[in-house]
Amino acid sequence: MLCLAVFTVSIVLNGNGFRLWGLHRDMDRINAEIKETHENIASLSNQLKQAKDPAFIERQARDKLDLAGEHDLVFVFSDQ
Repeated sequence: MLCLAVFTVSIVLNGNGFRLWGLHRDMDRINAEIKETHENIASLSNQLKQAKDPAFIERQARDKLDLAGEHDLVFVFSDQ
């Protein structure tokens, strides 16, 4: 029992216990970052699949660049 107590005190005083606790905390943080990165990769993969779709590209061009399709009617109003 005395040897166990001396061993525990020597680990704490030596700083190895604190280092081990810090490493464990860092491991949890890194695992969370890995999980977040995997989720970001999945999201970006889905966006890449959409970006390769011609219908998606056409819709983005119409929405963001105010372009019209070949058979669309376009009305132009004067500022008078």
